[in-house]
Amino acid sequence: MNVLNERKGITLVSLAITIVVLIILASIGTSAGIDVIKQAKLNAFTTELEVMQVKVNELYDEYSSGNNEVLDYGKDLSLSGGQADKVLTSSVSGITDNKSDYRYYDKTTIDALKLEGIDSEFFVNIKTRSVVSYNGMEYEGVTYYTLEQLPQGLYNVTYEDRNTGKPTFKCSAKTESGEYKITVSEIEYSGYIEKWEVKYKKEGQNYWSTSEDLTFTVPSSGKYFVKIVNGEVESDQQEITI
Repeated sequence: MNVLNERKGITLVSLAITIVVLIILASIGTSAGIDVIKQAKLNAFTTELEVMQVKVNELYDEYSSGNNEVLDYGKDLSLSGGQADKVLTSSVSGITDNKSDYRYYDKTTIDALKLEGIDSEFFVNIKTRSVVSYNGMEYEGVTYYTLEQLPQGLYNVTYEDRNTGKPTFKCSAKTESGEYKITVSEIEYSGYIEKWEVKYKKEGQNYWSTSEDLTFTVPSSGKYFVKIVNGEVESDQQEITI
């Protein structure tokens, strides 16, 4: 009789231990599952921001080429239900740009741009290539609104900084086959700009001429002033004599 009681006791203890172990494993599994879901949401959030950033870069190129109509894409901020006043601040999204240059990109606007896989809405400033999430994304107690806010430790994001500071460049000149040529090279700039226009004028000239190429021919020898521009971004001018 004592042996049976002892066996019964061992069985109950084993069952209790098994239940505890299962509870621990279940909690670990649940925690891991929650982490996976959080990471997946962050990845989706980041991907949407990246897709929008690429599109805004394209729109900026159109704007730089003289198409001012792209600035009217989207809707007035007053139609965002007050969200613009909440989000477009330095304390929330880090935005210090001119608020009047932002537009509200709702789902209708995004569909018109033929962007697929975008479920979110955004605030966009074409002039500064700024993309700001309408609702943001909360991760580990912090809410993110822009690619710039995302720490590298959370997501490996390759992102060009918004246009900051002035570009620098080198300028050289030479006479070749009776032609006077000026070349702009070694352009350095922290922002995202692929194409520059060269503005130049001869000393005493009142207006600037424009070259789409970095190497161009001027009509005569003398002292010239040269600068590079892209939209509202403009370098300091340099002097060169040929």
